[in-house]
Amino acid sequence: MSHSSPYGPPQPHEWQHRPAGHAAPGPGPGLGAGYGPGFGPAPAPAFRPVVVRPPDHDRYAYVAPLIATVLGGPLIAFCGMIVMISPMATDSCTTHGCHDLYTMLLVAPAVLFLAVLALGLSWLLPWRLRHRTTRVVAATAAPLLAAATLLIYVNLPAAS
Repeated sequence: MSHSSPYGPPQPHEWQHRPAGHAAPGPGPGLGAGYGPGFGPAPAPAFRPVVVRPPDHDRYAYVAPLIATVLGGPLIAFCGMIVMISPMATDSCTTHGCHDLYTMLLVAPAVLFLAVLALGLSWLLPWRLRHRTTRVVAATAAPLLAAATLLIYVNLPAAS
């Protein structure tokens, strides 16, 4: 038998025609078993951790805090900027004047602090059904307290 190649008889390659009944060893072209249809190893199956949730898990616990954050977050930030510039309102006050103004300038940051606490509480409560009412009340209170802070600043008494 004569061979036309110095390296032995020609070998069929995976991408060449195969006679009937001779299937390729793997799913990919010439890559063998364990390789995907592309040019690399077959992708590993996706890792999906098993998450065991308690029976009273509230799957919609994020909704109320998210709405409160969207509504109250910008309002809280705006009131926070007003808190920083509010001491300038007392520039024209006398030594014994502006008692009402001083009182409101102390009340407004306290109410804003309560709004921030309510918003934080609505996010930090455990995601259980028994905490749903508390979470909704805290999430409702946060934008309302921020709006109350803004109303306090809008209606500050005049300096005397």
